Amino acid sequence: MYLKRLEMQGFKSFADKTVLEFMPGITAVIGPNGSGKSNISDSIRWILGEQSMKSLRGTKTQDIIFAGTQSRKSLGFAEASLVFDNTDGTLPIEYSEVTVTRKIYRSGETGYYINKAPCRLKDVVELFMDTGIGRDGYSIIGQGKIDEILSNKSEDRRHIFEEAAGIVKYRSRKEETEKKLEQTKLNLLRINDILTEIEGNLEPLQMQADKAKKYLNLKEELKNIEVGLFIYNIEKYRQALEELTSDEEIMNSTLNQEEGKLEKIKILKEELKDRIDEITLQIENMQNIGFESQKEIEKLNSNINLAEAKIKNNIENTELYQKEIKELEEKIENLKQDIEQKQNKKDNLKQNKEKFENELKAKEEELKKLTEKLSSKEIEIEAKKKQVEENIDKKYELQTEISTQTANIDNIEKRQKQIKQEIDTNILNLDRTRMKREDIAKGFYQIENNRNKVLKSIENIDSQKQEIDKKIKEFDLQIINNTNDMRMKQSRYNFLVETEKEKEGYIKSVKSLLIDCEKIKELGKGMHGVLANIISVPSEYETAIEMCLGASLQNIVTDTEEDAKKLVEHLRKNNLGRASFLPITSVKGKKLDSIKGKKIGVVGVASDLVKFDKKYEQIIFSLLGRTVVVDNMQNAINLAKENNYSFRIITIEGDVINPSGAITGGSVAKKTVNILGRSREIEVLEKELNGLRNKISKLEEDKEKYVDSSENIIEEVQSLEKQLQEIDITYATEKQRIISIDENIEQIQNRIDKLKEEVEKTEKSKNETLASKQKNKECIEKMSKQNEEDQKIIDEFSNANKESQKYIDDLNLDITNLKISVSSFNESEVSIQEMTEMIMKEIETHTKNKNNKSLQIKNAILENDKLKIEIENTKQEIEKVKSKVSNSGENIDKMKKERIEKNEKLSKKEEEQTEQFKRIEELKAQITKIEVKKTKTEEDITDVINKMWEEYELTPNNAGEYQKPENVAVTQRRVNVLRTDIKELGSVNVDSIEEYKKLKDRYDFMCEQRLDLEDTMSKLRKVIQDMTETMKQQFKEKFEIINKNFGEVFKELFGGGMAEVTLTDEENILECGIDITVQPPGKKLQNMTLLSGGEKAFTAIALLFAILKINPAPFCVLDEIEAALDDVNVYRYAEYLKKFAKETQFLVITHRKGTMEAADTVYGVTMEEKGISKLLSMKLK
Repeated sequence: MYLKRLEMQGFKSFADKTVLEFMPGITAVIGPNGSGKSNISDSIRWILGEQSMKSLRGTKTQDIIFAGTQSRKSLGFAEASLVFDNTDGTLPIEYSEVTVTRKIYRSGETGYYINKAPCRLKDVVELFMDTGIGRDGYSIIGQGKIDEILSNKSEDRRHIFEEAAGIVKYRSRKEETEKKLEQTKLNLLRINDILTEIEGNLEPLQMQADKAKKYLNLKEELKNIEVGLFIYNIEKYRQALEELTSDEEIMNSTLNQEEGKLEKIKILKEELKDRIDEITLQIENMQNIGFESQKEIEKLNSNINLAEAKIKNNIENTELYQKEIKELEEKIENLKQDIEQKQNKKDNLKQNKEKFENELKAKEEELKKLTEKLSSKEIEIEAKKKQVEENIDKKYELQTEISTQTANIDNIEKRQKQIKQEIDTNILNLDRTRMKREDIAKGFYQIENNRNKVLKSIENIDSQKQEIDKKIKEFDLQIINNTNDMRMKQSRYNFLVETEKEKEGYIKSVKSLLIDCEKIKELGKGMHGVLANIISVPSEYETAIEMCLGASLQNIVTDTEEDAKKLVEHLRKNNLGRASFLPITSVKGKKLDSIKGKKIGVVGVASDLVKFDKKYEQIIFSLLGRTVVVDNMQNAINLAKENNYSFRIITIEGDVINPSGAITGGSVAKKTVNILGRSREIEVLEKELNGLRNKISKLEEDKEKYVDSSENIIEEVQSLEKQLQEIDITYATEKQRIISIDENIEQIQNRIDKLKEEVEKTEKSKNETLASKQKNKECIEKMSKQNEEDQKIIDEFSNANKESQKYIDDLNLDITNLKISVSSFNESEVSIQEMTEMIMKEIETHTKNKNNKSLQIKNAILENDKLKIEIENTKQEIEKVKSKVSNSGENIDKMKKERIEKNEKLSKKEEEQTEQFKRIEELKAQITKIEVKKTKTEEDITDVINKMWEEYELTPNNAGEYQKPENVAVTQRRVNVLRTDIKELGSVNVDSIEEYKKLKDRYDFMCEQRLDLEDTMSKLRKVIQDMTETMKQQFKEKFEIINKNFGEVFKELFGGGMAEVTLTDEENILECGIDITVQPPGKKLQNMTLLSGGEKAFTAIALLFAILKINPAPFCVLDEIEAALDDVNVYRYAEYLKKFAKETQFLVITHRKGTMEAADTVYGVTMEEKGISKLLSMKLK
């Protein structure tokens, strides 16, 4: 095994991640003082589990972590890892490479890891135990460790010897075993104390258990009989409840039918109201129909005027278009005549051209025959003549083309003049039309301003009028809604007052007694009424308080017991039934002092949530003082557990947890009459009714004032609407004239734009033609020059051959003249064709314009016909409106009669609604009586169920196995006998049975435990004795070998002398100190303390090598241990290192040259940046 590498990050001055690679042999770390060399050995010691900050040259844990510099921030953690090659399996772990890591955070969190798996410090220590590697081993030797070896106290040297002897693991196990033995002694002592206590309690508890078993047998028999009685009573009450429920369902069905009838009456009533409002609105509309009709007639007349204006405008445009069409037809006719003349000319040219072409063909054939007879010089001259002729032909062709181009340019310029004249004419028309529009627009804008002013005024006032109408409707709606609400509340109020007067909702005995007390003043003296009437409960707590009090709500409160006695005698005397009484003088209660626990969801103590007179305080405390109200069932359960079920708890929904642990809950039926909240509801309804009456009166008064204040606004609106109607007619007419002029302006502008486009196109064509003409002239000049040169040569030849040449020349001259003539015919023909095409295009343009004008005329005629029809239809509409105005009077009378009939029907429906209300309230009263009986029966069932739960924790559902009694009287007598027997037993501890069983089991168990502990102590003592003997034997053997090695190594290092180590107490070799005695060469035998500093250090080094010799550590870190040696001894020390380097890997931190020379690898530590250590490495071998 050897150390492969060391990795650090954030450890002391090594801020960045730093890796030191190690190989077997000697690795030296060098560097100036303060560069961070020793931090490397500190990191190794820290990884191996060093806990003392002093040993790591620090004061607190955070000193391990890089603290930062002026230019770099501090880090939040430090991490370092040692990587070992474990190929030989030295370490007891199944990995060929083992990585041990330690990490610490600035927050104080730290952790150890083996191969990245989290582990304990103990695991790291045990991994390296007896290898010489460890925080206290001899694998890391620094100045501190040298001082420890050289210490005056011989006991301080023991640890390094024990590590070398390999007994550290035995000592550690022995200490753990001794701790276990001590703990076992304490456990045995405690068990003996417990057994003594149990033996004193066992016999009395057995007697209690026997008594409890007899009690349970009697109780079980009583339970079987009483549960049977409970089931019998529950079934009897449930049968009565089913009959009441059936009666209630019939009543509710009848009530639903009656309420359905009431709803139908309400719907019919609303329909009648809507119809009356509709008729009223129609009458108002018909009364306003005269004004509206006048406005409509004026509007229709305005439409007629607009249509007539459009017809007039279309007629004017049609006449203008017809005039333009006539001019276009004349132009087209003239152009057609020009085309006919050109065609005749073309035909004549064609005939003459054919004649000249035939003559030219004959001359050319004759010339060809003559040319064939000429000599080579003559052929050359003829070729030049031919070239001259061709150039002349081409020249004439170009001249013809130039003539054609000149003609085209003339035509283009002529067309441009025409377009310019046409543009000027259109611009003139455009200016006139625009001036005309400006004149009309001035008047139109004035009309528009007047119209906008009137519109704005109408808009301002109209919004006020709409607001008035809306406000009046709001008043009506509020009055109707409040009236309906008042009727419903009045009906409910009358019903509640009547039920309170008749004492409905109370049981028969209470009801009779209350009525008699009102009639007989002497009887009612000292009686304050029922409990429900002397307390006031907020509506949100009514359900909780009602479920809490139950039947107690109908208990009668009296001054004294005598008053209660008097009332009881009255009930008995008149056979009125039974009632419960609460005398103020005798009923005493106690309020809950405190509530334990978190009090989550607690609303309060029930007695604090109700209002009552001070004199009833004790009664309220007796009924509600030990009841707590909470918000929900879960919080109720938690509170009950926290307070050990010491008081009653009830939720706002009415679910109850009794002190016995019994829970009562579920849905709460909604009642028509609730005696607890009846008085409060009557008081609330009375206040609401008074408020509604005042509100309705105020609304009617405000409505009347509002209607009176709005008459002026309505009149002003009518005046402005009439004024607007007159302005609208003029406005529409003028607006239509402007629209027609705008359309005409747009047409003229479009025509001008098209003409401008045509000007651009013709100008472009003209420029292209001029450029082509210039090019042709240049070609003619060039050919003329060439012809002059060729003609000169021809003339010279002609002078030499005048006679023979004369005929050929004459022939050529004829051919040339004929070609010129033919070319002239072609030129004329092309010119005529081009002019014809231009004329055709112009005819096509004029024809399109003519067709467009014709189409516009046709559209104008069609539009006029349509407008005439519209005018006739509008006139018919005017007649209809006039007829409608004359018939509106008769319709108003009919509608008024219909409104009277509907109002009479509405009154009848309101009477029917009142009668229906009375029937419904009577039904509700009957339902209330049934509900009271049901409530009483349900309470009886609940009481029986609660009693069964409180006594036996049974419910009807899980009590089916119990038999109902056949003879109730006999069964009741047996119950009394059983209760007497149970009473005679006196105080019974039922738990004693289980307690006795548990205590007996515990006694038996403890006896077994005592035997086990005594056996364990014997075994532990044997283990300690065995380990002590092994440690003594192994330490003695290893110590003798170390002593021998020490003498040999000392002689080799010092070059002679003598050295030995001795035990201070041979009888106690595991605890005694170790003395070192040395005799350097030439000196007397003396103790270590008498040596010089260098001799002490060299002696300590000799002892270290002696230990390494007996038990070589896989690696060893030596931190400047040779600092005190001179150069000669340094070289001896270095040579000895080389000997041990075969077995042990060395990491040497040094300043000495001799040590550096012995190293295989050298790492340099430097601080390029202040406060941050960096590494430089060099392999020397």
